[in-house]
Amino acid sequence: MKLGCIVLLLLCALNLVALSFEAEELDFTLGKGYWEMDGLFHFTNYADSTYKGAIFFPIPQDSLALHPELTKLEVVESAEAKCKFIAQNEKGFSFQLTMPAKHFCTLRIAYRQVLKGNSATYIISTANSWDAPLSYAKYRLKLLDGITLTKAPFSLQSADNNVYTWEFTNFRPQTEFNLGFCY
Repeated sequence: MKLGCIVLLLLCALNLVALSFEAEELDFTLGKGYWEMDGLFHFTNYADSTYKGAIFFPIPQDSLALHPELTKLEVVESAEAKCKFIAQNEKGFSFQLTMPAKHFCTLRIAYRQVLKGNSATYIISTANSWDAPLSYAKYRLKLLDGITLTKAPFSLQSADNNVYTWEFTNFRPQTEFNLGFCY
């Protein structure tokens, strides 16, 4: 009897947390006084029912990294999934994601942020709050003319003509995507 109750509770819990964050492919552009992020975020709903829930997307802001301007929030590669902006505050923004049962979707999120200093941060450690590591993560950073990278978030993997690329599989970030740069 106890085993049956435990199995039932586990099945219910699995159905409630059936949304999986699978992968991300992010492009950053660093210019004088600003940076932009344009990314693809891949999700799967493994449940037998529709997923509808809020997701928080952190974007740090302070006196050196000003309030970001959200430029894109849309579903790509799926006519059945939907996302809707909810609210934004000094820690980031939230949106509602609705996905049919047994469905995959890709979200495109982009923003631009004015930078007053010589550093920039993108929060990637929240990927660890999901049940599994990211199957795939790709980060590409393009430095515009006159900018030199002084601190990178990871050991150099690939650099070509002021474009730096890092790729990971089965990825659990141990640090944030922190950049240092000078003009």
